[in-house]
Amino acid sequence: MKKINDYFSKESHLQRSLREKEINKLNYSIRFLYINVFIYILITIVEYWLAKIGNSQALRADALNNLSGVISTGVLILGIKEATNVDDDDILGRDLPKENIRSKNSLQLSRFRLETVFTLMTSFIIILIAIQIIYSGIKGLLNLNNIENPNPISVLGASIATVLMLIVWFINYHNGKKLKNASLQAAAKDSLGDVVTSFSTMITVLISIALKVAFLDSAVSIVIGIFILWQGVVIFQEAALNLIDYVDPILEKNMRDDLKKIEEIHSVVDLTSRYNGNMLVVDIFVKVDADETAMSIYQLNKKIKDELYQKYDVYDVTVTTIPDL
Repeated sequence: MKKINDYFSKESHLQRSLREKEINKLNYSIRFLYINVFIYILITIVEYWLAKIGNSQALRADALNNLSGVISTGVLILGIKEATNVDDDDILGRDLPKENIRSKNSLQLSRFRLETVFTLMTSFIIILIAIQIIYSGIKGLLNLNNIENPNPISVLGASIATVLMLIVWFINYHNGKKLKNASLQAAAKDSLGDVVTSFSTMITVLISIALKVAFLDSAVSIVIGIFILWQGVVIFQEAALNLIDYVDPILEKNMRDDLKKIEEIHSVVDLTSRYNGNMLVVDIFVKVDADETAMSIYQLNKKIKDELYQKYDVYDVTVTTIPDL
């Protein structure tokens, strides 16, 4: 009985340690997301103001693109804050179990999914903004007689946006890679796209001014809108797959292959995994010798968990052993 208690105590300590590590990473990432919001707001205000002065539809579209960055990052911060708030005794207003500690830990772990839920919400916001940009661009093309050529002040707005977005991208990319944080890595992809759109806007405005081609400005705003729409769809796809427990089949195959190398395992009957936020959880069914004792199975479970934790940073493993008759 003492060994079982020691086992659960060690397992609980390890999971608590991993959970605290993930919470610290998420809380640390919020600092950089706040920097994102500040710069996005600054760019949006500057670009939108200069777009009105400079008569540039493309610059206005880029300003709305950066506005989507403000909204999506703000929603993501809210999601992370709720996901890391594990000290209270409820989740979104619903009580946690008071007696069953493992159930409580499981529900606390599920809280990390809230980060993904809020990411899914941001994808809808981005898609709606993209549709509005595309609509405005098409409307502009249908009324070419009323369109004025953009003036040089628009180039200034696009140039400022390009430089600031490069700074945002570097912050997100460097720290996302360092912390192995999905939120910052996703933000890095988004900000890299914003760098491209801001730079493209600058080139477009320059060409429109040089060649006096009024329709080019509206046409490029439609292209920017389509690009933003594509980004929203990609974010939606990744968040939705996470929520329906999709995990890369190659990762699962690698875990299976490594487990097959363990001498006591005759075969891996089934292996399924899922993400709670960034935390990977694995369920395994393995065949073992029918004469194995409870102690040897206990030691095998520990070996499996250590293997997957060390190699794949798996948060929790549930092992079910089946006698190989």
